[in-house]
Amino acid sequence: MTNSRLRYFLITLLLLGVSQTELCGQSKLGVVWDIPSNTDSANVQLQQFHELGISILEIDTSPPPQIWNRIDSLGFNVYGNLNINFPITHTFARPDSNLITHIEDNVTSYLSQSSVKAIGLFNYGSVYNPAFWKRVASFAKDIKQAKEMDLYHKSREGLPTDSSVVSFAIINVPITSKNFNSLSLSSTKTNNHLYYAPSNELKPFLRPFKSFVKAVNQSKNNTIFVDSGWLLMMIEEHPQFTEILLSLSSESELIFPLPNETIPTPDNTALPMILLLLIWGSVALHYNTSPLYRKSLFRYFTAHKFFVDDIFKRLIRSPMPAAIIIFQNALLLSISTYAVFSITLSPMGQQAFYHHFPELSIAGKSPLSIFVWTFFLVLMFSLLSIIWLYFSHKRIKSFTQIATVFAWPLQLNFLFCTGAITFFSASGSESATFFTTLALLLFLLSHTFTALDISRFARSTAKHLFKTIIPYTILIAGLLIWFFTHDQWMDVLILTLNLT
Repeated sequence: MTNSRLRYFLITLLLLGVSQTELCGQSKLGVVWDIPSNTDSANVQLQQFHELGISILEIDTSPPPQIWNRIDSLGFNVYGNLNINFPITHTFARPDSNLITHIEDNVTSYLSQSSVKAIGLFNYGSVYNPAFWKRVASFAKDIKQAKEMDLYHKSREGLPTDSSVVSFAIINVPITSKNFNSLSLSSTKTNNHLYYAPSNELKPFLRPFKSFVKAVNQSKNNTIFVDSGWLLMMIEEHPQFTEILLSLSSESELIFPLPNETIPTPDNTALPMILLLLIWGSVALHYNTSPLYRKSLFRYFTAHKFFVDDIFKRLIRSPMPAAIIIFQNALLLSISTYAVFSITLSPMGQQAFYHHFPELSIAGKSPLSIFVWTFFLVLMFSLLSIIWLYFSHKRIKSFTQIATVFAWPLQLNFLFCTGAITFFSASGSESATFFTTLALLLFLLSHTFTALDISRFARSTAKHLFKTIIPYTILIAGLLIWFFTHDQWMDVLILTLNLT
């Protein structure tokens, strides 16, 4: 019995010792360096990095000779990134002259420096596509023919890497308010180079970085990269952070004291819900102030034939109810697409989207641009549909008739979009996408519904259908087929979703 207790006591001490040394140093530290334009400032930062135990610099532009000399004298290893962001297969399959010149100039500069130990081919590309790697391989082959050099790429965690083309990957590990307390990395990931990527609201705090280090430190010989701007900010705000970094890069036990921090809880933006409440308020106001709208609100759904007959007898003469409904519908669809864009694509996915479609960023590279574009496109589409239907029907004497019949079914979007925004607020991305899809489908079908309603008053129903529904259906189907068969667009769409 005594021997058993002694054995149990020794095993307990051993396990305690293992748990105490689980968070230790021996990590290589790298910094993604945003090189200052001023040479003196750059030299000061390089000295700071050296004193913090940082051994690797990743740069995306070649610095002037004075800075290269300073890098060599301090003994840094340099990873030269070609700064090709979010490439797809088309990027390397049909490179333009600017891209080829950019690659040649940067590769030549990096290969001429002895401190450059690796070259980054691209950042966050279509690595899941074998055709993409096939195109990248030709560029990698040209570089290796010039000089034997390790090649790498930046990627999101979980995405594949072709080891026949690159030697390693720098894995971007997104840290958010939702995952930093339960962060875990598999053993395969912890053997890679890892880039600490906190969300904007977590950048001022140390606790997320500690959680990241604990998750990474379960295997040795790892390399941790941080952003230079974030690093310098943390050193200024938290003087103890210097000791943390020094212990992280040494073989001693990691010392990681934490200040008293209150981490913000994850919260979706309140803008969609606020706008939804305002729209419902406008519905209530419209209902109370417009007897015409109040009397005819449900007739489209409960007495449809009677409602349409009334429209053609011009018993509803005011265009205001239809105009208000169309405007409300545009706002509802804009809010819903804003919500789906926000919840479906991560910040990096949104960056990739606007990188390939910069002309869409009229209100900045944020979901707000999608809101603005959707609003104007819905209004424009509604106006063009009304004009089309008006001129295709010789017996119609007023735009109000068409606008009213066109607008009334759109009131179902009050329910669909309310469901979409409600699920968005509850972080239900699939349900929010489903209800938004229903709302968009109803909007596209409103042209068809209107054409069918007014065809009863046409001299020739068949002739009217050939002027309205048939060409409209061909047009919409053609646009959808063109979009989904356009390899370049689909590759961008798949890329943005894989970066989530």
